Amino acid sequence: MILQRVMTKRPREFQASSKGRASVAFRCVGRQWLGFWLLTLSAMACIKGSQADEAGPDYLKEADTRSPLGADFKLAPYLAEQHWQLHLRSYLLDRNIDNAPDKQALAVGAWLTWRSAYWLDLFQFSATAYTSNRVVGDKNKDGSGLLQDGQKSYGGFSNIYAKVKLGNGSSLRLGRFEMNTPYINKGDIRMIPNSFQGAVLIHKLSENWDAGATYITHIKDRTSSDFEKAYDRAGIEGDEGIAAAGLRYHAAAGHSGGAYGYYAPDVLEMIYAEYNHRLKLNERVDLVVSTQYTHQSSRGNELGGEFSGDHYGAKLLWESPVVNTTLAYTSYEGDRIRSDWGSIPGYTSVMIKDFNRRGERAYLLGFDKDLAVWNLPGWHIGSNLTTGATDNSGVHASPDQSEWDLNLKYTFQDDLLHGLSLFFRHVRVNQKNSSGANDANDISGIRMIANYNTRF
Repeated sequence: MILQRVMTKRPREFQASSKGRASVAFRCVGRQWLGFWLLTLSAMACIKGSQADEAGPDYLKEADTRSPLGADFKLAPYLAEQHWQLHLRSYLLDRNIDNAPDKQALAVGAWLTWRSAYWLDLFQFSATAYTSNRVVGDKNKDGSGLLQDGQKSYGGFSNIYAKVKLGNGSSLRLGRFEMNTPYINKGDIRMIPNSFQGAVLIHKLSENWDAGATYITHIKDRTSSDFEKAYDRAGIEGDEGIAAAGLRYHAAAGHSGGAYGYYAPDVLEMIYAEYNHRLKLNERVDLVVSTQYTHQSSRGNELGGEFSGDHYGAKLLWESPVVNTTLAYTSYEGDRIRSDWGSIPGYTSVMIKDFNRRGERAYLLGFDKDLAVWNLPGWHIGSNLTTGATDNSGVHASPDQSEWDLNLKYTFQDDLLHGLSLFFRHVRVNQKNSSGANDANDISGIRMIANYNTRF
């Protein structure tokens, strides 16, 4: 799926700067955190005969190695009966940045989705209501991305759409919905995902080829209650929409890839392409070789300014029952790659940093491990270290930097709590001043997230 950070901006983390500060933060939220668990367990007990899905959004899945191109080419199953889906989430975020105010909040929320049965075996309708509520949120520590400005709770409707079956291999969505492409995506890294207004067409060309096209006019970002024009969201004057189309190829032999093109009149044109090849080294070990490329350039009247940039990426993934290991490299040439309508899909785009600055070259080394092999079923641990370097002098100089991320996840195994998962995430960013400047800003942070997802 797209957004791997993962998707689709990595969780922008934070952590208390000292043990004493962290202790105070946890004492402040302890009772509220307990209250959320009581609410979660009560809701689960009340849902009789429900079907629990894998807990958590895609970016939180511990070893998400799927392609950024994969999600919006996939036809959802045609369920014969109407159903409801409930997702409960609690999220604690605490971040400390040098020379900047701390950011801290604890929010609890949910989104509830209704999907109809197919009318005349042709039309399906869906609506999603959502809410994110402040439990702890000092106004002096605003900006966590969990709540609106001023640490305000919010809610509303994010998805209201109709889906039309166009034969067994095609579907059309019209209205307001979530979507996932490499640069227009739901960016599900806080409480509520992005949503979009427009149309999406998916068509299965053959057993190995899929096609997709979309036209987007408005976006509701993660802390908004309203949809705004796509150009306004990017800080650009204009009423135009964004058109995009792409192809994806996938074969049983281990080859997959494709491309997606974007066009925003008088603003930009862009193409994203990738290729993946899975090599079976033996019965227990696979090696996945991946490459990616992005080109962006201004277009027409250049309402967003004149720019042109390229992004190159390569990744090796070693998969085995013992441990999965990732080695990745990205390079950003020309002007900075923009992502006004979603997350960047770069292989080195991690929790806080995208490592996509002008001229930045970045390396990532990571691992993740399912601890069931150590007789700890449900536990998963992962970590990565990413380093990035840019010009140290000149008008485009910026600090060299590194980011270390630690992820710990527990997924409940028993039937009563199936669908419930807990996450602990820690991050630290270290920066080194560029030549003749005092521009380094170190960052540290933690977050704790609880997710429960069920369908009934």
